[in-house]
Amino acid sequence: MYIESDLKVIQGIKLTIIDFPKNLFFDLHSSDGFGTFFFYELEVGKVDNDVVFLFRSNQPNKYWEGKWGLSTFLGGLNEIINDKTEAEVHSLDIEDDYKEIEVKFICNVDFEFHDQISKYAKLLNQYIKNTERLLSGVVWQKEFETNEKLFCTELLYPLLRKMNFIDVRFTHGTREYGKDFTFSEIPLFGNLRHYAIQAKAGNVRGNVKSEIDEIIGQLDDAFSMPYFEVSVNENRLINTFIVAISGNFTENAKDKISQKIPTNLKGSIYFLDREKILELIEKYWK
Repeated sequence: MYIESDLKVIQGIKLTIIDFPKNLFFDLHSSDGFGTFFFYELEVGKVDNDVVFLFRSNQPNKYWEGKWGLSTFLGGLNEIINDKTEAEVHSLDIEDDYKEIEVKFICNVDFEFHDQISKYAKLLNQYIKNTERLLSGVVWQKEFETNEKLFCTELLYPLLRKMNFIDVRFTHGTREYGKDFTFSEIPLFGNLRHYAIQAKAGNVRGNVKSEIDEIIGQLDDAFSMPYFEVSVNENRLINTFIVAISGNFTENAKDKISQKIPTNLKGSIYFLDREKILELIEKYWK
């Protein structure tokens, strides 16, 4: 049975997975695309033991005012979503005048309609932004997630230069005590501030003897051991240490980070994952 409804009517309803009736589907419409301004239709129904949220965008070519062609945009969006684990492209049709994409999220926990839809809409907005970055010419290569040197040379190095840091050095492979990059900036007070980046390809986990243990174990060396800056013929100590990865930090890695970083260093250590790096690209990669 299908029930057509406005989002306002059901948004406060709380449901358990067990209580959600099988063969019951809600067809919902939102005037602002559930906050995405792109996915205006949503079907919610139970399949097997899960509740499926199916967002749909059906756009006519002649009314599309995007920067890129609609087929190109949907192709890029499909590529971005296929790289995710929390969503999948259920269907994609770019052959007709009306182009359509359906994105599926699977929920297997008890939920409130408003909260769950807001959560998925936020993810859809991230996918749309990432698609715009992709089509703007900054192509995130799949190899970045496995090839650390490529991640450093093709992405991090030019990004740091575009952010106007000075003395940017790629030191990977030398005895730099965990510093794959060193660079500096001139802050408002005038004295140079020195940075180091340790780069990792892929995801970082927090299980026993994981990379996060290795990183945390190298922090003392990173701050206490100077690096040599050839342009001024001097040794420098860093003020800030950054861990940049081409994947994501798992939840247990985040927990271990918050627990094990020395208190006196917490304001001087930053962690950049793929999403944060993409945000920097959007801002600085012109």
